Amino acid sequence: MSNNEPNNHYYEPAVRSLGLIEGAIIVMTVGAMAVVQWLDEQPLQVFGWFLFPIEFLLNAVFFPGTETRLRKNGAALLEALPMFLLSYVLYRFAKAAISVLRLVLPKRPQ
Repeated sequence: MSNNEPNNHYYEPAVRSLGLIEGAIIVMTVGAMAVVQWLDEQPLQVFGWFLFPIEFLLNAVFFPGTETRLRKNGAALLEALPMFLLSYVLYRFAKAAISVLRLVLPKRPQ
């Protein structure tokens, strides 16, 4: 069916509607932003103090001229996520490399 025929009551929508997955991604993003905002408004800023030494050491090693600032709870968690993800990826890579080395290297006689 198309809109070219006379007296046709079928209309194609001008904009495609959101599907279930796109809607869920939008709701999760807005929810995460609300949680971060709520964490930033809390009077006790624990995560910033916990992650400051880690960020300071990483900046000192990889970016020596960078000034490390103390962050609020939500911002500290958002900056920590890539660091935790990188740590996990390195852990999995090291574990896989060790298992490959155990298969490749000859076993020691007893």
